[in-house]
Amino acid sequence: MISRTKRFGAAAAAAAVVFTAAACSDDEGGGGGTTMEEENADTITVWHTGDATQLPMIEAVGALFEEEHGVSVTVEALDWADAHTQILTAIQSGDGPDIFTGGLSWGIEFGELGGLVDLRQYDTENLESNVIEGLWKSIESPGGELYGVPLNMTTYSMFYRTDILEAEGIAVPATWDEMDAAITQLQGAGYETPFVATWEPIGWLDWFNYMHQAGGTLYNEDCTEVTIDSPEVVTGTEYWAKRFSEQNVPTDQPDLGAGMAAGDYVFATGGSWNYDGLATGFPELEGKWSSAPLPAGPANAGSFIGGNVMGIMAQSEAPGTSAAFIDMIYSDAGIDAMLTTAAENNVLWLPPRTDKVMDTHLDEANKEALTTIFETSVGPPNCTGWEPASPEVQRALQTIVLEGAPVEDALAEAKAAMEATLTQ
Repeated sequence: MISRTKRFGAAAAAAAVVFTAAACSDDEGGGGGTTMEEENADTITVWHTGDATQLPMIEAVGALFEEEHGVSVTVEALDWADAHTQILTAIQSGDGPDIFTGGLSWGIEFGELGGLVDLRQYDTENLESNVIEGLWKSIESPGGELYGVPLNMTTYSMFYRTDILEAEGIAVPATWDEMDAAITQLQGAGYETPFVATWEPIGWLDWFNYMHQAGGTLYNEDCTEVTIDSPEVVTGTEYWAKRFSEQNVPTDQPDLGAGMAAGDYVFATGGSWNYDGLATGFPELEGKWSSAPLPAGPANAGSFIGGNVMGIMAQSEAPGTSAAFIDMIYSDAGIDAMLTTAAENNVLWLPPRTDKVMDTHLDEANKEALTTIFETSVGPPNCTGWEPASPEVQRALQTIVLEGAPVEDALAEAKAAMEATLTQ
């Protein structure tokens, strides 16, 4: 990892990211740092991985881009289930978009395959000021290449019924021990399922929170060693697993809004899309719920941060124009356009600049909670082998919950899968 010192609040004073052409020759991917003026493109195409409700935010920036530069931007939606395969196919065939968006790990994966432009061909000096440390570590390859940057963000929050906690005399839990005590008290008061998880309850994403909070990592710093079987990971995994075996947390996806509205669920962890889901889908909960960071473990506070990465395809005939469009996405005007459009469509859009979280349409308490959450959020590992190994890791973890497999055995199985891709 490249050494850096950076504070979360630096983004507030930073200018928009400026991608300008750099002198870069003999680069086979994407035109070797050509400028928008040299390319003279009429249009660029974006493949966005996500549902159609997210397209208007990108299209809003596209309208600004066309107005300023005369270049139209076509945005097409890809379903998460098919996008990875479609983009790989486009890389192999050379017939794809100018810009893609997808999972955070995809930038490094596709870049290492030669399918993406290294954005370091362009001036990215302001980028670090606009991307939080925990996310930057996920998008920069171990070799220092930058194949993608965040388009948007989502992270785990803890949602809770404020009125029930007040009635039961329970403070919002800030640590594992406090959460355990709260669950025990609520179960004693007759709440059968006081806590639920709503973003892959028995998937690696949910587990990642507890693994990190216990001080664990998936790889060492330079991605040369798998560390998923460390004592810290064992501690986090045991705590994650006991929620299902001892605290009656459902293993399937619960209906968060209905359960909270009925008073069946008092606490829930889940993605930031739940903010709008609760506010717009369950008006009867108004004034009865709020959010907070996930309870801290014995080593760390923090939660998994995800979202979309965006990168420029190597076969693009307009990489400089595409870089200029990415620049506009990070600009004040671009982000304001996205946030305005999101509010008009009742969609929470968390832009890549965390200083803009306070400009979303959430209420003050939830904006402050998200701002605090982002201070310690951590993204997926930046190791090339993680993306192909993650399904096998997920299966190993699920054997703990569904089959009662010993934690150490399951982690050993996960380690073997990760080492297989590490050596490829």
